[in-house]
Amino acid sequence: MKYLAATESHLMVYGSCRIRMHEGSPNYVLELNESISHAPNPIEVSKQFSHDMDLAFPKKMLIPECDELAGFEFTRGLIGLASRYTLGIACGLSGDPFAAFDLHHSVWRELKDGVRLGSGDFPLFENLTVRTAKFLVQEGLTAANLRFTKKPTDYLGGMQRYLDVVQTIDPNHYGAHLLRGIFYFLQSRDIDSSKKEIKKAKNERDAAWLWSSAFLEAYEGKLEDAHKIYQRAFRANVTDDTPLQVETFIVDVLNAEPEKIQLWYCLGMINYLYKRDLISAKRDFEMFLELATSSGKFSRSIDFAKKYLAEIDDKLRKEQNK
Repeated sequence: MKYLAATESHLMVYGSCRIRMHEGSPNYVLELNESISHAPNPIEVSKQFSHDMDLAFPKKMLIPECDELAGFEFTRGLIGLASRYTLGIACGLSGDPFAAFDLHHSVWRELKDGVRLGSGDFPLFENLTVRTAKFLVQEGLTAANLRFTKKPTDYLGGMQRYLDVVQTIDPNHYGAHLLRGIFYFLQSRDIDSSKKEIKKAKNERDAAWLWSSAFLEAYEGKLEDAHKIYQRAFRANVTDDTPLQVETFIVDVLNAEPEKIQLWYCLGMINYLYKRDLISAKRDFEMFLELATSSGKFSRSIDFAKKYLAEIDDKLRKEQNK
């Protein structure tokens, strides 16, 4: 590691080369080592990283002297492939999924397209392809999520690039369906395509797809259908960050399309029935009532909002009298 620090390098390949007789013919014997820098990680993660390095990196190569040009060319390509693979893992461990994705995508394309680096075939290519694809799915979803969250210039184009690769590798990935549903909505308000993706994500383990489905129904003005779906969603399991993500998304849409007054009702339901945030729920339902009453729409939801507001006021009074 001291040489990495001294040269300000991220990866270093080093070793020795000798000529030895093998089966009656002179051969070059290459003994290689790889050193790579990355952020500190737990012991188990470091062990897995070492295993991944062993999977890809050739520790010893035997090259016949009579075929040294092709042999060294193959070894050069193999080392380059292995280096990109392991450097990609290090980037991921250091918190840079974008660089990790780019490195692993280049490796995966070479392996997938059958490029054999000039000569022969390395025994672990098949395992390496499977492992690289697994990394790509993880990194692609992480990168797409970060693009969606941070919204840099042309963030939708970035999301599409990552999601397209993930879909090619794992067309049935739950998280990818959810994110692609968001992408279709943000890109062109393509509700039909969004609904198709959310429908593909349907499962019994995680209810984030129900939260997305309820939003889409509400956005189309089907607030009573959204109400029923939200009630199902609130009784099911989701990750801790799902409610906040959904709430933030709805607020962003409201800022862009203030005429979608029904989304205030959705916020009220989330804050009252799921988060138990009485103050926020009261604000949301009151905003919905003010806008919806004058619009002449959503009469049944107006009745529910009045009912919820009465319950909220009663609970707030009880809290004040404690």
